[in-house]
Amino acid sequence: MDLTKYRDQINEIDDQILALLQKRAEVSKRVGAVKAKTGIAEVYVPHRQKQIIERLKEQNHGRFPEAALEAIWTEILSASRSLQDPERVAFLGPVGSFGHLAALSHFGTSTEFIPVRPQVDIFTEVESGRADYGVVAIENSAQGTVRDVLERFQRTPLWICAETFQPIKQHLLSKSPLAEIRCVYSHPQPFAQCKTWLKQHLGGAEQIEVISTSEAAERAAQEPSAAAIASELASEIYQVPIAANSIMDDPDNTTRFFVIGKHIPDPSGSDRTSLFFAIPDKVGALHQALGIIEKAQLNLSYLESLPSRAKPWEYIFFTEMEGHITDESVIVALEHLEELCRHVNVLGSYPRGTF
Repeated sequence: MDLTKYRDQINEIDDQILALLQKRAEVSKRVGAVKAKTGIAEVYVPHRQKQIIERLKEQNHGRFPEAALEAIWTEILSASRSLQDPERVAFLGPVGSFGHLAALSHFGTSTEFIPVRPQVDIFTEVESGRADYGVVAIENSAQGTVRDVLERFQRTPLWICAETFQPIKQHLLSKSPLAEIRCVYSHPQPFAQCKTWLKQHLGGAEQIEVISTSEAAERAAQEPSAAAIASELASEIYQVPIAANSIMDDPDNTTRFFVIGKHIPDPSGSDRTSLFFAIPDKVGALHQALGIIEKAQLNLSYLESLPSRAKPWEYIFFTEMEGHITDESVIVALEHLEELCRHVNVLGSYPRGTF
């Protein structure tokens, strides 16, 4: 009898949740109508999404699992935006890739997803207007920077709108038992991330690099005695069983993705600013540049050099610091950097992702 009583209470609560979701949907439609009248094109507002979820986490006090809370409200926000104008989001395809997973977890399922190959062409899709946003991998916790993506930022008018972290769980997918596997398909990064396991269990199998883990799963689905290193989502989509779970060398393997688009979000209260700067060819120039950021009391979270496209043997620096470009400390730091450096290019100020 107690169980029946509790189930009745849950049913009543579910009815209340549904009624509130319907009410929220009506308000969301009105928001869309106001945006249309005032000429506001953006439906996806990164800083607003960040603020809503963080505010709910603060009120939650750990009573409901935080990861589930974030996932639920991501879907609620996704569904609400779809009532205004569904977003088109490009990712590294085919479907089932980790880029697809990252895009799903950030934008929710009420979104039109566009698979694109190779990854740098995601920029072109957004620049041309065929996609509203793109999701590109920028950094892996084990393998470092995705260089072709970082270099593509040197020649795009797009902004970084948000960042999202995707845990990388690599699985071996195959329709054959381990003893019969003759070749393994995957992207170069998963091969590097699973080096130890592959050496121990499939040392004699040929490793064949392809453009994405999804393509690897496609091939493993079609070829006998073949395997792929890919995601659980790819296993489901391409119907290739998981022959070995979580084969990556680092159990905490994570990839950071940037969301790229045509606008800079407003401050969320927890932001990061990314930029390129080129220093003059003189002793102590880099030290001076870093001193400017230190004097402004801004935490420098990333620094990497890469060749400049302007002049041979000249380098530019990609850096990230805490804060938004509307913050006084960031404004002052950028002004001083522009006085010192030959070139300063802000790539975006955006809400920090949840790691």
